[in-house]
Amino acid sequence: MKPTIQNRAKVSVLLIREAAEQMTGSGCCGRLEGDNSITGGAEAFREVRQQQAAFGILHRAVGDFFADSVRSGELEIVTIDPRNQLYLIPRLFTDVWRFRPGFFSGLSTVLQLFALPAVVVNGRVISRRGRPMDPDCLCHAVNQLLSAADSQPAQKVYS
Repeated sequence: MKPTIQNRAKVSVLLIREAAEQMTGSGCCGRLEGDNSITGGAEAFREVRQQQAAFGILHRAVGDFFADSVRSGELEIVTIDPRNQLYLIPRLFTDVWRFRPGFFSGLSTVLQLFALPAVVVNGRVISRRGRPMDPDCLCHAVNQLLSAADSQPAQKVYS
């Protein structure tokens, strides 16, 4: 079924994770922990794992807090590996075209002029490396967008 204007998500949250590749057999779904023969007891890839855990917290916080909106299709949350450019570039372009965040914000989003990891909400980069996103701030921003979308008439006029 092709999405129509009525059943498209009102808020799009893209969590673009760190691009670091962990060559130890662990990725975003699993970890190699406690192998002292390889790491000598040191934590391998500490910073990358902290960022992965932080993104997991963001995804769970928004998904749990807005579970009804996700189920109804008003909110879409996607975690993206930045190496998947065949999905990432069209998705960023589509969100910028659809939500019209402004010329410079949209241009920097489409051209990926942001540092990874990044959080993109409705085509606008709201968090990047050096400015980590707090789950409460992200939930507040999503709530404002959902409330604004509910209060606007069916036909939007972009300024």
